[in-house]
Amino acid sequence: MHLLIAAGGHAKVVAEALPDPVAAYVDRREADWLDAEWIASDEAALADAGLRALPLALGIAGTRPDRLEGRLKLLEDYLAAGFQAPPVIHPAAVISPSARIEAGAVVLAGTVVQPHATVGRGCIVNTRAIVEHDCAIGAGSHLAPGAIVLGNCKVGRTCMIGAGAVVLPGSDLPDGTLVKAATRYPE
Repeated sequence: MHLLIAAGGHAKVVAEALPDPVAAYVDRREADWLDAEWIASDEAALADAGLRALPLALGIAGTRPDRLEGRLKLLEDYLAAGFQAPPVIHPAAVISPSARIEAGAVVLAGTVVQPHATVGRGCIVNTRAIVEHDCAIGAGSHLAPGAIVLGNCKVGRTCMIGAGAVVLPGSDLPDGTLVKAATRYPE
């Protein structure tokens, strides 16, 4: 059983990646697609000590570095309050045994994370994204569907790599970098 943070479209994808059902969810609006306890605010969830027994899954997306920073702060608030956020890894993702996926990260269907890559705390590696060998994806970053980060790259904190974008080998992206969809970095 999990505690799902948010109940929008991205949360539907995250919920399907979970190994067990959602017991409760936090969202301002009640969701008709979830058969679980509804909690109307993060403040209420953070104050409920009984919820801390449930592993947390972040169902919030973010497509801009400033939004990703807020998403990461929310994760850190929950962790500081004693919640646990093991990584969510879809069973159809391919993860090298030498790769490291940190707390609160979400790795969705069809993704590939290659040897000696690190996916940082609270990252989203979205559907069919690829993280090649020896890459480090900084905390809170989002690799949108089909994004490819080639070998030996360092992606900073709260970066957004758009859908279908390609980050060329050995690139170093500063914190908060936005790589637009269907482009390459560096150009």
